[in-house]
Amino acid sequence: MPALSEAFPSFYPKRYLKNGHSQTLGAYFLRGKQPDYSAKSHIVELFDNDRLVIHDDKPESWITGDRIVILMHGLCGSHKAPYMVRAADKLNRAGVRTFRVDMRGFGDSTYISRSHLHGGCSQDLLSVIRYVNQLSPLSAISLVGYSIGGNIILRTAGKWRSKIEGIVDSAITICPPVDLVECAGNLRHNGNRLYERYFIKNLGQQLILRRKSVDGLIDSGMAKIPNRLIHFDDQFTAPCWGYSNAIEYYRDASSGPWLDKIEIPTVIVTAKDDPVVPFSMFSRFAMSSEIELVAPAQGGHLGFLARKTRDPDRHWMDWRICQAIENLQTTKENKNLDRNKTTETSKTTEISLPPLQRHARRQSKHAVQR
Repeated sequence: MPALSEAFPSFYPKRYLKNGHSQTLGAYFLRGKQPDYSAKSHIVELFDNDRLVIHDDKPESWITGDRIVILMHGLCGSHKAPYMVRAADKLNRAGVRTFRVDMRGFGDSTYISRSHLHGGCSQDLLSVIRYVNQLSPLSAISLVGYSIGGNIILRTAGKWRSKIEGIVDSAITICPPVDLVECAGNLRHNGNRLYERYFIKNLGQQLILRRKSVDGLIDSGMAKIPNRLIHFDDQFTAPCWGYSNAIEYYRDASSGPWLDKIEIPTVIVTAKDDPVVPFSMFSRFAMSSEIELVAPAQGGHLGFLARKTRDPDRHWMDWRICQAIENLQTTKENKNLDRNKTTETSKTTEISLPPLQRHARRQSKHAVQR
C-alpha cells in the first residue's frame, strides 16, 4: 500500500493568515460551502446501555463493499461542524459513504445520551464501527478524526487493535491532542485562554440545557460552571466517568502511550504552530512504523487555509483527506484486478496442460495428501 502521506503535499498558508491564531480563527469564520442536510440518522447502542447518533450520507453511486469513512468531531463539535460537513460532502461527491458521529452530549446525541463526552472513550467508537460493519460487512472502513476525535481514534487503533483488525484498514487524524495533560496546561497561557473560554462557554451551556432536558442524566452535582477546562473536568467529567480527578482522567484518555501499538496505516496531521495542541508533545512518544507524521510549519488548530492552488477551494485539509481516501480505494481496486488476473492465469495454465501433465499433477497432489 502506498504511503497515505503521498496525498499531503506542502501546505502554503493563505495570505494574511500566517500564524497559528489567525489560521485557527480564520477557519472558524471562513467555513466554506455548507450543503443542505440529507443524511439518514441511526441510533447506536453503546457498551454501557447509553446511546449516540450517527449520520449516514450514502451517494447514489455507492454499492455494498465500497469504502466507508467514519468521521469524529472535536470538543464541542457535532455532525454540523463545518469541517465535518465539508469533508463528508467532498467524500460523498467522490462516491464514498460517510458516517458522521455525534459523540455523547453533542449534536443529535444531546437529548438521547445520559452520559457525556469522554476524550478517550474507545468503546464508543468500537460500538460505532461494529454497527457500521453490520450494515456493510464487505466494506473497508477508514477513520477520520479531528482534535479530540482524532485522539479517540488513535487510542482505539492502539489499545483495541485486535477489535478492529480486518474491518478498519486506515486512519487519518487532524491535530489530535495525544497528551491531554499538556493540552490542558497549554490552554492556561501564551494567549490561549481565548480557546479555553470558548470550550468552557459551550460545555457550560450544553450542560445546563441537558440538565433541564435529559431524564436520568449522569451528573456529578457540580454547582457552578468553572472558568477553567481542567477544573470542569476535575469537578464534572472525571467523577461522571469514575476517575478521582482530571489528571487521572487525562492520563487514561490520552492516546500517546498507545501510538507504538498501532498496526494500520495512519496519518497524523498537525501544525507546528497549533495554539491548542503543542507540537512538542509528539516527540515524547514512540510511534509505530505504520504512523506518518505530517507537520507543516503553519496551519493552526484545524485551520490549514491555503493560498490558491490546484485544489478547488482553500480548505487544504479537506482535499488531503479526500485524496488519501481516493488513493486507498484505487489501491484496493488494483489489488482486486491483480487478484483476478492471477486467477485467470491459473485457469488458463490448467487448461493448457497436456493430459499426461495434468495426471502427473493430480498424482503429486495425492502423494502430498497421503
